[in-house]
Amino acid sequence: MANISIGVSMVNLRSVLLVLVLAGFCFAGLSVPNWTLSAESFKPGSSGVVTIELSNPLVTDSDVKILSSVDMAITPPPGISMVGKQFVGDIEPGGSTKVSLPFKVAQNITSSIYSVEIKITGISDNPSGLGGFNSFSRRLIIPISVVNEPILTLGTDKQLIGGIDSVILTITNNGGKATNLRITIPNSSSVALYGINEKFLPIASGTSAVNITLDSRGSDDGPTDIPFNISYENELGVSKSQSSNLRMTIRNQKLDLKFIQQSSILSKKESSLTLEIKNSGSETLKDLRLSFQNSSTRFKDVSELKFGDLGPGQSMSASAVLFSDLPPGVNLVDSKITWIEKDVQKEESVKVPLTITSDADVGIYLEAKPLPLTLGSEHTISVLVSNLGSYRIDNVDVSISSPALRSLDISNVQYIGGLQNDDFSTVQFVTNVNATTGGTYPIEITIHYRDQSGEWRTKVVEQNITIYPAAKGDDNLPLVIGLVMVAVGVWYFKFRKPVSLKLTGK
Repeated sequence: MANISIGVSMVNLRSVLLVLVLAGFCFAGLSVPNWTLSAESFKPGSSGVVTIELSNPLVTDSDVKILSSVDMAITPPPGISMVGKQFVGDIEPGGSTKVSLPFKVAQNITSSIYSVEIKITGISDNPSGLGGFNSFSRRLIIPISVVNEPILTLGTDKQLIGGIDSVILTITNNGGKATNLRITIPNSSSVALYGINEKFLPIASGTSAVNITLDSRGSDDGPTDIPFNISYENELGVSKSQSSNLRMTIRNQKLDLKFIQQSSILSKKESSLTLEIKNSGSETLKDLRLSFQNSSTRFKDVSELKFGDLGPGQSMSASAVLFSDLPPGVNLVDSKITWIEKDVQKEESVKVPLTITSDADVGIYLEAKPLPLTLGSEHTISVLVSNLGSYRIDNVDVSISSPALRSLDISNVQYIGGLQNDDFSTVQFVTNVNATTGGTYPIEITIHYRDQSGEWRTKVVEQNITIYPAAKGDDNLPLVIGLVMVAVGVWYFKFRKPVSLKLTGK
C-alpha cells in the first residue's frame, strides 16, 4: 500500500472581537500596544509563551507621569497552567517594557478557545508640581486556541491503474477529529475523478475507506503522481485544505475506447439505454459488439448491443431496453467487447461506467390544529414527509409558504435528516392566519433532499387551504338570552311549588 503523510498548516484563529479588546486597552498613562502568542494555536500537552508589551506614552511635557510598582495578577482557565503573579516594576514616561508569560497546556484538555485574564495594577504620580499619587487597575483578556489537529495519511489498494478503474482510498487519521472532509483532484491533473467532482466523507477518525473511480485515459503509460486536494474542518470548526501526491503507475488498456452514456437509467425500473462508443485507437474495429457480464444489469429483448464497424476517431451509438438493480451512482459494469481486427476475431473484458439514477420520491401530507383555519387565529401546521423510493434519502428539509399564513417560528425551514425507504417523519410550523377575508388560498410545500447517487433534489407541491371567518363573540347572545328565558319559564310554571294562602277573618 502506498502511504503519504499529510501535514496540517496552522490557521489564524484570532477573531475581530479580540482585536477590539486590544484596541480598547489604551489609557492615559498606561498602554498595551501589542501582545503576541508564540504560536497561533496549541495542541494538548504543548507549551507556549504570551508576550505583552506595556508602555507609558509621553502625551505632553506638562503631563509627565511615572508608573511605579506595576504588577500583574494572572488568572488562567482550567487546563492551562501559568504563574499567578508577575512583578513588572517602574515604567518611566515615554518608556516601555515587554513581559513574557510562559504557560503549559494540559494533556487531556479539549479543543476550544480559552481566555486568560490579566489584571494590571500600579501607581501613577500626578503631573509635576501637583504632588500625590493615584493607583490604577487595568484588565486584559488573552485568548489561547487549543486544538488537536488531524494527522492524515492516504493509501490505496492498488498501485497500477488503467482506463477507468475503481480504487479503494484509505484515510487514516492519527490526530484530532476532521469533519466534512472532501477529496478532489485538480483539473490540471491528467488523472481525474470519474463521474463526480469531489468525494465527500462526513467524518474522518481512525481509518476510513472510500471507493473512488479514477479516469486515466488521458495519461501516458508509466508512473505518475496524482495530486489530491483535501479540505476539512478541524475540532474548532476551522476550514483547512491540504494537497498531497499519490504515486501510481498508469497502463492503458489494449482497446482505446470511450463509453458515453446518452440516456438515464432508473434504478430497479426498465429504462431505454443509449450508449455511444468512440474508437480513439489507430485500428478499424469491425462488427463491434458489447454484452454485459453482470446479472444485475441485463437487456430485455436482446443479448448484446451491436455497433457495427468503427474506424479510428469514429463514434457509434446503440440502444436497448435495460433493467438494472445496481445502486444509484456510478457503477463499473463487467462487460465483454468482441470485434474483428485485420480479419481476426478478438474479444476483451472491459468495465463500462453506467450512471444509475435513484427512483427517489417523497409523499407529502398536511394537517392543522386546531381546525378549521380561521382569520386572525394561531394554528400549528404539521407536514408529514414519506420516502416513497427504494433507497434512503438524506439531508431532508421542509419549508412552507402561503400568502394566507405568517410564520411564528424563528425559521420557515424545518430539518428532518435521513429517511429510510418506506419511512416517514413529521415537522411542525406555528403560524398565524393573516388573510383579510375567508376563502381558498394556496400553500406551497418545498422538500429538499439528497438521494443515494449524491444528487440534490427539490420537490415542490402546491395545495389549497380553506380559511374561515372568525366567529364573533356576541353573535350567539340573543340565542343564549332566549334559552335562559325559556328555562326560567319552565321552572316557574312547572317546577315551582304552589304557595298555600290561609285567609282568616277577624
